[in-house]
Amino acid sequence: MILPNERPSTITMALDRKTTAVLCLVLLMGMFFYLYGLDRRILWEDETVTANLAVNILKYGIPMGDDGTNSLIFSSADDINKKSVWVFSPWLSEYITAASFAVLGRNEVAARLPFAVLGFLAVIFMFYVVWDCFKDRQLALITLLLLVTNETLILHCRQSRYYAVSFFMQVLLIYAFYLLLKRRRVGIALIVAALTCQFYSSYLFVPGNIVLIVGAGFMFRRKYPGVLRDSVIAAVIASAFAAVWFIYAQLWIQTSYVGDFHYYNRFLFYIMEVNMTMFPLLALALLLWYRRGDFTVSGISMDMTFFIAAAIPSQFLFIVNYNSIYVRYLIVLIPVFIVLLSIILRKSPPILRYTVVALLCCTNLMGYAGLFLFSPLRTKPVNIWLQRPEITLKNIIMERITPYVNRSEEVLTYLQENAGPGQTLVVAGYGSDFPVIFYTKMKVLRAEFDTGGRQEMPDWILPQTVSGITEYFRRSRFSIDIAEISDFLKTNYDMIKIEVHNSSPVGSVPESDLYEYFTAAEKTTFIAFRKKTLPPPPSASPAIPSK
Repeated sequence: MILPNERPSTITMALDRKTTAVLCLVLLMGMFFYLYGLDRRILWEDETVTANLAVNILKYGIPMGDDGTNSLIFSSADDINKKSVWVFSPWLSEYITAASFAVLGRNEVAARLPFAVLGFLAVIFMFYVVWDCFKDRQLALITLLLLVTNETLILHCRQSRYYAVSFFMQVLLIYAFYLLLKRRRVGIALIVAALTCQFYSSYLFVPGNIVLIVGAGFMFRRKYPGVLRDSVIAAVIASAFAAVWFIYAQLWIQTSYVGDFHYYNRFLFYIMEVNMTMFPLLALALLLWYRRGDFTVSGISMDMTFFIAAAIPSQFLFIVNYNSIYVRYLIVLIPVFIVLLSIILRKSPPILRYTVVALLCCTNLMGYAGLFLFSPLRTKPVNIWLQRPEITLKNIIMERITPYVNRSEEVLTYLQENAGPGQTLVVAGYGSDFPVIFYTKMKVLRAEFDTGGRQEMPDWILPQTVSGITEYFRRSRFSIDIAEISDFLKTNYDMIKIEVHNSSPVGSVPESDLYEYFTAAEKTTFIAFRKKTLPPPPSASPAIPSK
């Protein structure tokens, strides 16, 4: 695709015919990537955290962690408070999902659509922000192209989780600070709104953004009188709103999720993921073609470049302290790295620029080629061995038009057809198995917790979890010792063999190096035990719609 090449000395904000055509084409492509086929796979483990809490919101008005049948424990008993209210994470995403359920029903499209729309709107908004800040059409279009085709961003925005909210609010934060530099006081309100919404969807990114806002205000205090005062006011107000949740949820209980001294390993992991998903390190070589005056920027544009770049160390200061390592913790840095990459590309010669843009939009080859930079390191990123050269654009397109089914969906369909709501199910494995609760309404008992107080035998026993996600990440297994209780099972239970696709347990996790785009070719057997005295299965139990 050829981008409009713009070289006039005075850049107007009017759309010419060529720019309009390119913009419309890119936006149509983006609608297909972000919004089409949201029901092509069932909700996975983390998405059903949001979905189950949203269902409880419709029932109780607040996200109850105990609905009378199931206790929605995600990681520990501290996930819910003494009143059984969910406090592991704030509630904005759950209320968004609940509103969508109320309008569209409880299904995959309803769960994902608000977030996919929000993510797509954020991409369009970022196009406007870059255009307004830099007054350069081609720079804005390059940014738009890279965002519309960014595999990691697409995967995360199509999830019923906080990712799209955090991404949108990061774009709003960038624009709000730009307004502060232009001495428009509405920027204060927008910063407060961005930080507050970001906090109440996931507070992981807010500490870094507060450091960014206040630090940038201090740096620009002389050039833009009043900006430090406005930045501090916005940060203080947003912190006051966040303090309400901090006190209510007693966030100090969650300090175990922060820090275990493996900072260097986590840093390497994130640098490698940045290289593979949003800013190939080899792109830095394009700075060799830097020439002053390549495109016109004002002083405020240069200052905004500094502000955008400053988000990288301010976020890394905190994310390397979180015990878990996921690409989702980089979601707010995607617009940051994409804008910086677009600036570098804009300064390179046209033929090289268009070639690299096409390569970045369609493949991960530049990131993969840059992995040699990690080879000399004694300690290597933990998942460097998972990286493969991919035609990412082909994967995205084929997933939209190809049916997909995995092991979890087939087991859940079997339970829907053969088990009744409220029947008890003991799951032997690490993980909540929230999909079982959402899709079957069974009472799920987790074997890693103490279930010795049960007076009755469970109706069903699964020697492994339906999803297997937590076991995959822990690199360990937790299962019932079948040998020890085989006589008990033979006497009281029927063993059922369910033929399922041998899919990856993390095939729906939105990490580009883990995500499974196509149905597994091989089959395997999933074992379940059904109590012999159970009545016949209900005939009217709705099954998961076939794709």
